[in-house]
Amino acid sequence: GALFGAFNDQAVSDEASDSSDATATATVTGPPQTLRVLLAEDNSVNQVYARSLLEKHGHAVTVVSDGHRAVSEAVSGRHDLVLMDIQMPRLDGLTATRQIREYEQKRHVARKIPIVALTAYAMPGDRERCLQAGMDGYVAKPIRPERLYAVIDSLTHLNETTSPSSSTSSPNIETP
Repeated sequence: GALFGAFNDQAVSDEASDSSDATATATVTGPPQTLRVLLAEDNSVNQVYARSLLEKHGHAVTVVSDGHRAVSEAVSGRHDLVLMDIQMPRLDGLTATRQIREYEQKRHVARKIPIVALTAYAMPGDRERCLQAGMDGYVAKPIRPERLYAVIDSLTHLNETTSPSSSTSSPNIETP
């Protein structure tokens, strides 16, 4: 995957247009919910950075570095959320997501695990490809901590009442 950065000027200006949705979603409840997060990311710097952000919010993090391991861990039932890099060795994130969704469909899983793309791909068509593969959210790299937290919060709250992928205008989708 591409190198994470905490902020950059363009990312901050892009955030301005959708920050009200993210802020409203992030402040719905009191303390953040502790989640078991699967981080599928092959770059060691990105792994350390993302793990740090997630653990700072009290989440337990399992890290895998390729798509095959991501599929295996995601279908194990041990995780509440998957953060999926798109470019990984052995099996890319889009294919891994499709395999997870096929598994859930064949097993008639009542509650699908939310999957969020973490990607340097920031073109409009890239977001749609992620959603078509079965992902529920999209966060562009360099990652902005507040945006990541808002997407996680929106997906974990939406998942309690409805399927996050059923709405195309949901605040869990970051517009590049």
